[in-house]
Amino acid sequence: MTVTENNLRFASASSLPVALSSSLPEGWVDHPKIPITGRAIWLGVAILLVSIFVAGASIHFRRTQLELTTRFWGADTIRAIQLCPIVTLTFDSDAGKKPVDLSGTPGLGHLRHALLEQKHYLWQTEEALAVDALTTPEAKFATVVFSDPRDDEAVRIPTATIRLELQGGWLGPPDRSHRVQLTDRVKPAVRHFLTVLRNAQQFRSDFRDDK
Repeated sequence: MTVTENNLRFASASSLPVALSSSLPEGWVDHPKIPITGRAIWLGVAILLVSIFVAGASIHFRRTQLELTTRFWGADTIRAIQLCPIVTLTFDSDAGKKPVDLSGTPGLGHLRHALLEQKHYLWQTEEALAVDALTTPEAKFATVVFSDPRDDEAVRIPTATIRLELQGGWLGPPDRSHRVQLTDRVKPAVRHFLTVLRNAQQFRSDFRDDK
């Protein structure tokens, strides 16, 4: 091998890092490799487990809690509130008038949730008295019925009837002496929702009668 060939090879080898460095993006810092230790692995596993726990807790607390409402209403009524597509509303003051059809009404899901979620009830007010036993002058009674139109009794969900006193936020089954009160946050929302829908249907009915 000649001196010239050795010089060329040495020059090529020495110029390689320069060529590689010139091909890197501007501002690039060539950090040394960070070793992955056992401690780093366990730290990553711990972070993953904490993330899973937090996500699970979040789902749990957002999920509708039904234990106490199922005890109060019974499983069939809970299923009806959840799934029955036909929902009607009648105010006692509208005796003789056609029930208000709430089926498919925007916001109906909020009403279902209000009745299902156990945190919406003041359970310390639960008592063995009927809703209709309330005799205050300002009492305003209404009835909401959840029904399933299917003819097949094998799959049809039993009809559920909810009796309400809207001013005080009391509710319970119409055929049993059992009532409980909604929370101060929920009862005005339920009262407002039902009253607005009843007034809207009454307005439409009056408008048709005037034509």
